Amino acid sequence: MPQAIKISPNTVLLKSDPELPLSKTWFDSSFWQLEGELAGTGNGRGAVWFINSQFGKFVLRRYRRGGLIAKINKDRFLFTGRDRTRPWLELTLLETMRNLDLPVPRPIAGIYSVSAGFYQALLLTETIQGAKDLFDIIKSDQQAQINWNDIGRVVKRFHQNGIYHSDLNCHNIMIDEQQKVWIIDFDKCEQKAPHSSWMESNVERLKRSLDKESSKHTNFRVSEKQWQAFLEGYHG
Repeated sequence: MPQAIKISPNTVLLKSDPELPLSKTWFDSSFWQLEGELAGTGNGRGAVWFINSQFGKFVLRRYRRGGLIAKINKDRFLFTGRDRTRPWLELTLLETMRNLDLPVPRPIAGIYSVSAGFYQALLLTETIQGAKDLFDIIKSDQQAQINWNDIGRVVKRFHQNGIYHSDLNCHNIMIDEQQKVWIIDFDKCEQKAPHSSWMESNVERLKRSLDKESSKHTNFRVSEKQWQAFLEGYHG
């Protein structure tokens, strides 16, 4: 589990990597920009920054809320103890999955600060070198890079180990230059007893995400044959 270090009365640093000289500044995008090591920013609900530093390549992500509540509260969460904070839970799960040899990003650290009973938090993970998400690969017409059978087998491995991904979609599945399949973004995910009900529901969620993107983008298409290849890999 992560090492918790209180670095101020209200701020706790959570370290999964004990070797790196981590500090509060590592979670400040402006620090990396001043160092000339901020490589870019990402899309989506959460604020995401890509860092290319002398210590390695990292992804920095701020925990953000979704839905209607985000209109009045973008990034504050009720504090009910360290072990229930988003970064603690995600780092712990990432460490567990790495120990199971599942293809997930290497956890580096997290941080949270508490004020008036609420906390704000960020997470730092290692970049998956040369990887693109499934959405971008399909949308850019690079289907030759995709082995749907492999994707099905990888999702099955997670499920067999009881890993429930609460937001399994085509943005959270990545493929690197060696055609290795990875899964990312484990906020609000958990490990629980494998059961066909949630496993099947998880697969259906992925299918809905593919159908949703197909309805929104004319250059995003997943054929029935490709989906069947996924299912063969998953059930094989």
